[in-house]
Amino acid sequence: MNNFNTVLVCLICCALSACGGSSSGSSETPDVTPMPTPTPAVDPVVSFSISDAPLDSVTSVNVTFDSITLKSANDNQDDDSGILLPVLDSEGNASTITIDLMQYQNGDEKLLIGNTSIAEGDYSHLILNTSGCPQNQNGSTEFCWVIDQDGRKPLKTPSNKLKLGEFSVTNVAEQSYTIEFNLRSSLVSTANGASYNLKPHGVRIVDAMTDSMLLGDVDVNLLTAGEGCEGVFQDDTDHGKVVYLYQHNFANNETMVDEYDVDIVKNTLPVDAVKPIASTNVSFDSEQNRYFYNFAHLMAGEYTVAFSCSAIGDDPEEYDGIVIENPESQRHTVTLLENTQLTQHFTE
Repeated sequence: MNNFNTVLVCLICCALSACGGSSSGSSETPDVTPMPTPTPAVDPVVSFSISDAPLDSVTSVNVTFDSITLKSANDNQDDDSGILLPVLDSEGNASTITIDLMQYQNGDEKLLIGNTSIAEGDYSHLILNTSGCPQNQNGSTEFCWVIDQDGRKPLKTPSNKLKLGEFSVTNVAEQSYTIEFNLRSSLVSTANGASYNLKPHGVRIVDAMTDSMLLGDVDVNLLTAGEGCEGVFQDDTDHGKVVYLYQHNFANNETMVDEYDVDIVKNTLPVDAVKPIASTNVSFDSEQNRYFYNFAHLMAGEYTVAFSCSAIGDDPEEYDGIVIENPESQRHTVTLLENTQLTQHFTE
C-alpha cells in the first residue's frame, strides 16, 4: 500500500497568531485575548471549506462534491437522511465542484459551502456527498481521480458518501469547521496500484475559529541517524521520513504505533498501543534549504509529536511495527492553546 498525508475540509479560514516553540517539549504560553460571544437572534451561520497536506508519490487528488448532509443527534432513523446543504453555483443554484486537494496544503483551504443557517445543537454525523466517483477499479476517472507516478487512476468513495463523525453547532452567530482527512489513513492504493479508495477513516472535525497549528524543522542529520535509516531522502517517493502526531502525553510509557485502520487491522497490536491522530511526511524547502513538517487545524490540548526516519511502507490499514521514535528521544510533548502557531523543532 502507498502511504499519504493529510487532507482537510473547513468552513472559513482562521487567522493564526504566532508564538514561540520550546526545544524541551513544552511551549511558551501565548497571550490570547478571548473574543466576546455574540448571541444571535436567528440560527447560527456556518461555512465549510477544503484543505490538504503534502503527499508522497501522488501529485493530484481530485474529488467532485455536490453536498453535505447533517444528521441531528436526535434523529433516530438508521439511514443517511438529514439536513441537506447543497453546493451552490454563483447564481445560487445546486451544483457540483471538483477540487484538487493537492492545491490546498499547509493550512490553505477551498470554500465548499458558506454562509448557511444551521440550527444550534448536536449532530451525530456529517456526510460529505461526492458525485460521480467510480465504485470499482475499472470505473470512470471523469469526476474523481488520482494522478501518481504512473498516470491518472480512478478514485472510489464508498457509495459516493464519506460519513464522518459528530460535531456541535453552538449559539455563536458565525462559525466554521475544519474536516481534516489524514490521507495516510484514508487514501488507499488498491487493485495492485490500479486505483485508489478514499475512506472516512482517520477524519477529524475541528472548530476552525479556534484551531491552531504545530510546525517545525527536522535536522538533516536525523534523516539517516536512526536504525534502518540509511536511505537517501527523495522528495517524491516513500522516503520513510515521517512525523507522527498523538493526542496523548505518554506519561505511562505506552507504545507509539504507526497508522492502521481499526476496522481492518489483522496484525497483533501491542497491548498498550496508542495510534496517531495524524502523520505527515517530512518535506524539503529548496529555497530555505530545510526539512520541515506541518500539522494544521488542531484543537487546543496536549499532544505528543514524534519523528521516525524508518517509516517506509507504512500501510494505512495494517499495523506495521514501525519504530517510533527513531532515532531515540525524538519526541516532544507540547500544549496548544486556541488560535496559536507553535514551533517545535527536531534537533540532533
